[in-house]
Amino acid sequence: MPHIANPRFVLIGNESLLIQCAERLRERGHVVAAIVTSRPAVRRWAAVQGVRVLRDAAALREARDVQPFDHLISVTNLSVLGPDILGLPPRGVINFHDGPLPEYAGLNTPMWALLDGATSHGITWHRMTNEVDRGDILVERRFAIDPDETSLTINTRNYE
Repeated sequence: MPHIANPRFVLIGNESLLIQCAERLRERGHVVAAIVTSRPAVRRWAAVQGVRVLRDAAALREARDVQPFDHLISVTNLSVLGPDILGLPPRGVINFHDGPLPEYAGLNTPMWALLDGATSHGITWHRMTNEVDRGDILVERRFAIDPDETSLTINTRNYE
């Protein structure tokens, strides 16, 4: 696909990591057209920034003022997005996953890594498809799990 000078992004999710991602995109001159979230703190941040807020992914289909947008980025979003949402942005949907793929697909990956006795963990940015956590991997970062790690410390390191 050809380069777009000012791509338009929509972000979906419910934690502070979404805010950090939106800020980084804006610092790089990209347009954050909307935030899809149910979390009050994220909604407040978006309102202060003048970014359109939508209550859920279904509202994204109806938000003609947000469309067209180039990318949808799912960050700390626990909802499975249907094909109708995945098909909206022509440049695709990208997901932040809090574990290395494919070995730790799904939820609660830091806990599963600890229970499995894993010696490393990490995060994966991947394209979203109709199959959960199965899309092409774009970026992966791994780190060693220290002997005294907890699920919380691993998750904190994932966010870092």
